[in-house]
Amino acid sequence: MSGEHKRMQLNNLLQRSYGTHALTWATNQTGPQHSTPWTAVAYINGVEYGRGSGWTQGDAKEQAAGLAYPALYHQIYNRYP
Repeated sequence: MSGEHKRMQLNNLLQRSYGTHALTWATNQTGPQHSTPWTAVAYINGVEYGRGSGWTQGDAKEQAAGLAYPALYHQIYNRYP
């Protein structure tokens, strides 16, 4: 899986299997904006599939998507990508 496009790959898998509204994000940053990392959680149909952190919101979502994608893929196809 490409390191730059994990969210896109997750979205593509979701569109084929669950539709476009299955994925929701929860993002959080605590502390000063200039020095606190973001946390992002990927929820699919209300179930947490991946959690990541990074210095930007996008980085945190990429990391969470990188964990969510293989878990969802395994659930759908009963094997890992």
